[in-house]
Amino acid sequence: MTRNRLPQTETPVTPTSEVDAHESGLTETGAAGMRRAPRQERSEKRVALILDTFARLVDDVGYAQVSLSLLAREVGMSGPGIYRYFDGLPAVARALATRNQERAFNVVAARLAGSLEADWDIAITRVVESYAEFFRTEPGFRWLRLGASIDHDMQNTGETNRMIVARRISELFTAGFAVAPRPDFTQHVEVAVEITDSLISRAFEISPDGDEFFISETARMVVSYIGEYMERSRPEGATPPPPRDPS
Repeated sequence: MTRNRLPQTETPVTPTSEVDAHESGLTETGAAGMRRAPRQERSEKRVALILDTFARLVDDVGYAQVSLSLLAREVGMSGPGIYRYFDGLPAVARALATRNQERAFNVVAARLAGSLEADWDIAITRVVESYAEFFRTEPGFRWLRLGASIDHDMQNTGETNRMIVARRISELFTAGFAVAPRPDFTQHVEVAVEITDSLISRAFEISPDGDEFFISETARMVVSYIGEYMERSRPEGATPPPPRDPS
């Protein structure tokens, strides 16, 4: 994708101290990267517009070329208006990455929920394909992904962003497919998340449509890795899963 380089001489925006919390509809504590969380519909729409616009700019010109003044101009707000919601551009990026993480997890959860009648390997393949589709359709996702390039621990929980995703996916997978308890299952899912995120990112380095070879190989590797682990760690007496259809 061609990126137009922007001049680097834009006047920096300084935050204003004249922030009226009641007028802006904000509460004092917010999500990752936010000064305050929106509590009114008008404020929620403004925050969504800021994040949507930032995501589009990241796709259009690249993250390094986006400035706060450019973002404010594209949103149709003043620079100080952006500071009502965010401490600066890195805070906007963290908030967008947090939203990406939640949206990606919701897509994965929906795909797993819709695959409960299928074999677990088919469900994993669908999850990988859904993650690839997110790269295609979610503005800014290819560059920020799950937020590791911004902050490895956006939630300040002591867990990395991928650890959080892995834990939540392992809980869904265990419940949905009646996986026998395994003490290190989440760690293995985290490895699968790392494989998926890295290789799907590689699939979209050149083409915005993604390299189908890398996407299909990612699914094959993750299925093989999880399948080998589940067989190796199967509790004594547990019923083995039925053989997979080779077709």
